Amino acid sequence: MHLALVVIGGPRTEGAATARSFGKEALDAGHKVTIFLAGDGTAHTDALAPLRDAGARVLLCSADASVRGWDRPGTPGRGSFKDLGDAALDADAVLVL
Repeated sequence: MHLALVVIGGPRTEGAATARSFGKEALDAGHKVTIFLAGDGTAHTDALAPLRDAGARVLLCSADASVRGWDRPGTPGRGSFKDLGDAALDADAVLVL
């Protein structure tokens, strides 16, 4: 199973914590996980890096991060909403947090 998680909640929300929990459980069960960070969710790039290290694909909308002053060229997973569309098409389930 391929699970896509879309995190749009910023630093004062539980979106990243929920994505970490769901993502870890899915990876531990042998599933494929893609996490896309959009809007204020792009603030969670560093917090979700351990999931990237564990095998999840973690992407962020670099335009959203740039507008918020959080974009760092060279950060792994920089992308766009095209990447979100590709992940959603490939996924068996999409959860927006």
